[in-house]
Amino acid sequence: MIPAPKPEKETERIAALYEYELLDSMPESEYDDITRIAAEICGMPIALISIIDNERQWFKSKVGLHVNETHRDIAFCAHAILQPDEIFTVADAKKDERFFDNPLVTGAPFVTFYAGVPLVNETGDALGTLCVIDNKPNELTREQKETLKALARQVVSNFEIRKKNRQLARKKAEMEALNEDLSRFAYVVAHDIKSPCNSLAMSATYLKKMYADDMDKQGLQFLNMMEETSYAAIKMIDGILEHTRIVHNSEIIKEHFTFGSLADELRKLVKFPEECSFRSINDGLELYTSRYILLQILLNLVSNAVKYNDKQKGEISVTAADDHTVYTFCVKDNGTGIREADRESIFELLKTLGVKDRFNNQGTGIGLSTVKKLVEKLNGKISVDSEVGIGSVFTFTIGK
Repeated sequence: MIPAPKPEKETERIAALYEYELLDSMPESEYDDITRIAAEICGMPIALISIIDNERQWFKSKVGLHVNETHRDIAFCAHAILQPDEIFTVADAKKDERFFDNPLVTGAPFVTFYAGVPLVNETGDALGTLCVIDNKPNELTREQKETLKALARQVVSNFEIRKKNRQLARKKAEMEALNEDLSRFAYVVAHDIKSPCNSLAMSATYLKKMYADDMDKQGLQFLNMMEETSYAAIKMIDGILEHTRIVHNSEIIKEHFTFGSLADELRKLVKFPEECSFRSINDGLELYTSRYILLQILLNLVSNAVKYNDKQKGEISVTAADDHTVYTFCVKDNGTGIREADRESIFELLKTLGVKDRFNNQGTGIGLSTVKKLVEKLNGKISVDSEVGIGSVFTFTIGK
């Protein structure tokens, strides 16, 4: 018996093999189907998908064989991978000096005929073979050889898909862990900052109340500035915490409800001024999505429509539509409008336009970023069409 020598770049080949995480994996139907087809087409009792490890050959799939692996020294497939571009064929192992006294020939499974197609990956490494075995001398027709090659290519394609899926799964897990770490970091930092901001705000309020009569105009201005800045910081911190909580922790629990019932909930939650009208259009539309997330999106957009409305008679409407594969919603107002140059940046986190609302408050740049994230969470997109002085229309879709 003559064991096969190691390939010239064996270290690189083994490293490439381990990237697929194939060894000792569970049986999978897509590979078992291929070995069954190979055995049937070639008329052989045994068909294998064999992976060549450092010291063993391990069978990812097998037909007609009961063992899961053998030592590499007695593996026919170890010879086959030395010729990556060819089918390795042994017509009669009993007459071949390399194999006549091989225990796989002299004992079960009594290998006599062998044909193996190397499983060559994208970088040219032969990971193993798709092989067929008979216990009597045999040969393959040209058609059988071509079919065996085609099946081997399918095996390699499955290997590549497996590798990419596992890489994506790891990347996803890494991103989820990173998001969790960032969320935890934001939460801790925000709480650590919020405490001294609260102290500053309370101190400024106390000093104004107790010593206002003893201070000059400039002193009071400083106290007012300190109080306003502290409360603005607290507002921003609360916004960051809410952004983190909603975007990263909102579960997508779908339920059936009408658009009208959601609009009624909006009316209760939003403080509409007396001079502001609110209409919901297509109230009878049946929806099946996350009621909670959709409410958060509309609550933010409608609240903004109220806050940034400078007209004597404000007009706000929300429309819902069923567009086959998505639901489409429009929030329209006759407010201050948004410059064309700012229409993309308003969805960036902490991006503000430096404009105070009707209540003389400065925006935090968190709300619309949260809206965009929530829309994307529901497999949708959001855009805005606006004209300064005329009003805005926010349109977003959510997947069904």
